Amino acid sequence: MSVLVLITHARVLAQNVTVKRTDVQQSAVSGATQSTTAANPVDFTVRAIDEKTQADISAQYEIQAVLAKKSFKGSSKPGQPFRFVLTRTDTLVVKTDVKGYYKTEEVLLVSCDTCGTYEHIAVMERIDTVFTDLKVNQAIRLDNVYFDQSSYVLRPESSVQLDKLLKTLRTNPGLTIEIAGHTDNVGDRRLNQALSENRARVITNYLVTRGITANRLTPKGYGDARPVAPNDSEDNKKKNRRVEFVVLKL
Repeated sequence: MSVLVLITHARVLAQNVTVKRTDVQQSAVSGATQSTTAANPVDFTVRAIDEKTQADISAQYEIQAVLAKKSFKGSSKPGQPFRFVLTRTDTLVVKTDVKGYYKTEEVLLVSCDTCGTYEHIAVMERIDTVFTDLKVNQAIRLDNVYFDQSSYVLRPESSVQLDKLLKTLRTNPGLTIEIAGHTDNVGDRRLNQALSENRARVITNYLVTRGITANRLTPKGYGDARPVAPNDSEDNKKKNRRVEFVVLKL
C-alpha cells in the first residue's frame, strides 16, 4: 500500500456537516514526475471510524471526482471498506453518512503522480442526546449551530444540537444557562455586538417556544470582546465566531 501524507488545511462546520480540505499525496519517489493522468488505475478505499473509540463503523458514501466528472456511491462495513478506481490526479468531495453521527464532507486533493493504492479514513463524531458532566461556569461551544452569513437567521440544520440542549434542560430542571454570542473582529464593532446579541436571543427563543421557562435562560452578546484565539488568520477568526452556553446553576 502506498504511503499517504495528509495535510489538513481547514475544518469548518456547516449544515451539520464537518468540512475538511486535505492534500493526499504519496511519499516522494526518486525520478517521479507529476501528471494529471495515472500510469495505472488507483485502487481507492474509504472506511469510517468512531472518533473516540477508533473502531470501524458502517457508513454510506457519496464521492464526486471533480475533474473526471464522475460520482461514486457505496457503503462500508467493519473490515469491508468501500472501493472505487481513479484514473487520474483529481479533487474528491467525500460525503460520509453514519446514523447517530454528524455527517462529514471532506475535500481531498489526490496526487496520482506514482499512483498505487490509497486509503481514506473518515473520522466520525457521535451525536449525543444530552450534554453531560456539566459544571458551574463551564462554557460549552455549540459547534453545530449555524446562521446565515452576517445574519441572525437560524439555519434548519441547527435543530440537531439545539434539540440536544433542549433535552439537557428538560432532564436537568435546576439547570440555568447563559446563551453567549461571539464574533471575530472584522467589520464595525457596534454591528458585531448587535449580531452577537441577536443570535443569542434567537437561540433563547428557540428553547422558550419549546417549553423552557425564560428565567432559566440569559441571552448575552459579547461581540469581539472575548476571543478564544488571535484574530490573525481565517482559521482563528472561525474559532472566535461562535455561540456557547455557560452553566450558571445546576
